[in-house]
Amino acid sequence: MRSAARRGRVLLPLLALSVCLAACGAGDVPNLDSPGTAIVCFGDSITAGVGARAERLGVPVVNAGVSGDTAAEGLARVDRVLAADPWLVIVELGGNDLLRRRPAEATEQDLTAIVERLLAAGTAVVLVPVEAPLIGGSYGDMYERLARRYDVPSVDGVLRDVLTDPRRKSDQIHPNAAGYADLAAAVARVVEPLVKQRRRLGLPVAPRVAA
Repeated sequence: MRSAARRGRVLLPLLALSVCLAACGAGDVPNLDSPGTAIVCFGDSITAGVGARAERLGVPVVNAGVSGDTAAEGLARVDRVLAADPWLVIVELGGNDLLRRRPAEATEQDLTAIVERLLAAGTAVVLVPVEAPLIGGSYGDMYERLARRYDVPSVDGVLRDVLTDPRRKSDQIHPNAAGYADLAAAVARVVEPLVKQRRRLGLPVAPRVAA
């Protein structure tokens, strides 16, 4: 998943995402009162390539997508993600593990460690399952298990829908511009109430910009 980073820079280098919780209220999300100030998108080339129009929220987002990253490589850079002072981290990892035929149990162990590290650091978490057409069995179920175990919201179904529609793909494993737009919109449908709730609590949703 390495070529999408260039497409992501063409689409938009900064994400302006909003989150809306479909399964639970915003107030039920762990660490919504985090003292952090930033939203970080943390993943592989799909994250690096996802863009949303800035006017959607007007909130800059740190794009911590690294093309080719596995869940283990993502775990190794959690500290760098936390250094951005996030109140919310949107996690999209696991696709490269599948492509490299890594055992699902090992991938789930690394994703679990990522979620636990982020939650222990006081950061809210949103999962973006990599539900590619060929993912099944324990790979297909692990995101649901993680979301249920840690009570974190999950942006379900969108990558499965995008990656099974040739009109929304640039190749076998990456969305095109239309697919990226659909992915960003789906994340937005699962993040906006979090931003609104943070604002109602008087908490920052983005770092302050010096005048």
